[in-house]
Amino acid sequence: MSNMGLVRSRSTVGSSNIHFQFTPKYRRDVFESKKVQAVCDQAYREIAQRLGLIYHAHEFGPDHDHVFVGNTMKYAVPYLVQRFKGYSSRIIRAECWDEIKDKLWGDSFWHDGYFHEFIGRFTNDSMKYYIERQQKKHWTDEDYDYVRYQRHQYEQKKPSTIKPLNLTDWM
Repeated sequence: MSNMGLVRSRSTVGSSNIHFQFTPKYRRDVFESKKVQAVCDQAYREIAQRLGLIYHAHEFGPDHDHVFVGNTMKYAVPYLVQRFKGYSSRIIRAECWDEIKDKLWGDSFWHDGYFHEFIGRFTNDSMKYYIERQQKKHWTDEDYDYVRYQRHQYEQKKPSTIKPLNLTDWM
């Protein structure tokens, strides 16, 4: 993983990092296979290199993946999604058919939708924390940090300052 700092071009300086999350068709657990993970990762690296992107990180849940790329300011989000999903789908279906044929049907690998968010500058440590927290939730079905945060928020509220909702105030 690299530091997600500022990117310089001829006339601009800025941060252009994107976190994508892609889900296979029917949300099948195709990424339990290490071979499928490796082939997908290699396909993403090739696309990032062709487009001149910075490949920061790539992590897997059993039924989805997260990819972090930088230097994306020259491209629209749908264009990047099309490149990553289209190329990786062709490669995964060609090289890993035996691993995925019982989980998918038809000639689509990815679900049509996706998640993306633009990410500001942050360090390797914060990216590692983010990925580990997300993956812990996906692999164990529990998000310990979120539960701890909710408890903390609850404990911070004093019962005397919490007023019950009166519906007549809204009418």
